[in-house]
Amino acid sequence: MEISCSFSMNRPKRLNTSFSTADAELPEIHLFNGELLVRFKDWRSKKVIVSFAVPIAFKWEFADFFYEGEKDDSCYVIENSGWLKTYSEQGEILEGDIYQHFKFNFNGIGQLEVIAHSFTELT
Repeated sequence: MEISCSFSMNRPKRLNTSFSTADAELPEIHLFNGELLVRFKDWRSKKVIVSFAVPIAFKWEFADFFYEGEKDDSCYVIENSGWLKTYSEQGEILEGDIYQHFKFNFNGIGQLEVIAHSFTELT
């Protein structure tokens, strides 16, 4: 049996955000009317609200898992995402739809992963 491994799968590309997840508090996560809202206080106790547009999947994990080159306190878009590929293969993402796999690492307290069109900071 041959097992193939694609080294190009799940490549984290760091996002330049106006907020930081480093040393942030545990986020509140709300799904409402097709919008995913994430609220948390950053290391300076500044309130941050992030909205994900047209989310089709999300998960919070307390256990940390990192792709090569990923830091535990940063935000990423995961290029060539296996998770995104699964949703596409199962027909949840239609041809021509543009979705991205986002990963926000809250060092030491968990990770939020979201498949959505985009995200915006609301604060």
